[in-house]
Amino acid sequence: MVESEGITEQVREWRTDIISSLADGIGIENAVFEAADPAVYEWYIKSFGPEVNLFVDHSQVLELEAMRAGVWGTNDLFGRVRTWKG
Repeated sequence: MVESEGITEQVREWRTDIISSLADGIGIENAVFEAADPAVYEWYIKSFGPEVNLFVDHSQVLELEAMRAGVWGTNDLFGRVRTWKG
């Protein structure tokens, strides 16, 4: 579990380098990232795909899952999320 404070929360600039280092080091499938607001989980989805493991507040689950499906979000994400499962 990766806490967002100091990485994407309460910082001037997001420390995406830390997130990338963790993803490279332990594998994105072995981590759960806290995402405190829609801009953050939108970045995770765009950077690592819709199946990235995110921890969000219970009140944000529907918005997150709609973003994962590509039916919610900004113009950068809406209608552009795809998954291919066999």
